[in-house]
Amino acid sequence: MNDYFNKISAPMITFIGSVLLIIGVIAAFLGPVESFCYYLFSEGGRFHYEGFGFGSFMFGNITMQIWGYYIIAFICIPLGYGHLKKYLWIKKISLTFLSVWFVVGIPILPMILFIIVTTKEPSLLIIILSAVFGLFSYTLIPFILIKFYKSKSVEMVLNKNSTKNTFVDKYPISLLMMIILYLFYIYALHVLLLFKGIFPFFGQWIIGLKGIILISLSILFLAALIIGTFNQKLWSWWASFFYFVFLMTSSILTLLFTDFSEIVALLKFPSTETEALINLPLKGFYLAMIFGIPIIITLGIIIFSRKYFIPLTKNRITKKLT
Repeated sequence: MNDYFNKISAPMITFIGSVLLIIGVIAAFLGPVESFCYYLFSEGGRFHYEGFGFGSFMFGNITMQIWGYYIIAFICIPLGYGHLKKYLWIKKISLTFLSVWFVVGIPILPMILFIIVTTKEPSLLIIILSAVFGLFSYTLIPFILIKFYKSKSVEMVLNKNSTKNTFVDKYPISLLMMIILYLFYIYALHVLLLFKGIFPFFGQWIIGLKGIILISLSILFLAALIIGTFNQKLWSWWASFFYFVFLMTSSILTLLFTDFSEIVALLKFPSTETEALINLPLKGFYLAMIFGIPIIITLGIIIFSRKYFIPLTKNRITKKLT
């Protein structure tokens, strides 16, 4: 495989950059366009139904998709440009995002399939094809790309075109993963704001203003963790460890004893949405697995990264990172 990579590394990097740039531009275009769906579901719109608005499932679904398009554009456009210019930093950033995908893909892929099934009225063939594509995007494709970026030929191409060090070079991949994962959890917490501020708290759901306050505090705490992790402060490692122990315990305990139908009833969606969602066979155990495993993996990454938060001499830091 390494011999094969030697032959295709430069054109492959260009191809990946082109694809990323195209995806990013399309996402940047679709973000504003998707907002038209609000008009379609609002009063007088083609798909309007009683109760559509802030707090309804479809309103939250549309908003999540718009945010998702902007996030994709924010990631893909600069990363695509970096590939086309063959900057050295794209190797570490690409490996970081591919590694993060193994964590966040666990809840994201089922959620995408769930949204397709509940809102798009797809055929059985579309559902099967979506599931197969999701499986490949989570397993085979990232595995091949990781092998590619780790190959010596890619490093040679990038070193040849860009030898200037950047701030990314001083961070190991595990620390970069922590920062990106914290940003992902900030996004996930904002999603909860769209659904009446529902927040899992040790076996019960806090909802309404109290839930929103807890979410707001969690977002601020994660922002502080990002700053501390960037500076490799020891306090931020301890704070990260205890925060994710708390989040893991609270979320899993709450989800284990809650069926999806109970969550739907608690959120008091409009009758049209409630009728469509209430009978979906989603048990608490499935939800705990989907949303609990990423938190557990994140906690594992935090524990693994402990060594990077120990005060070291300059020489030992260099040795650790290399």
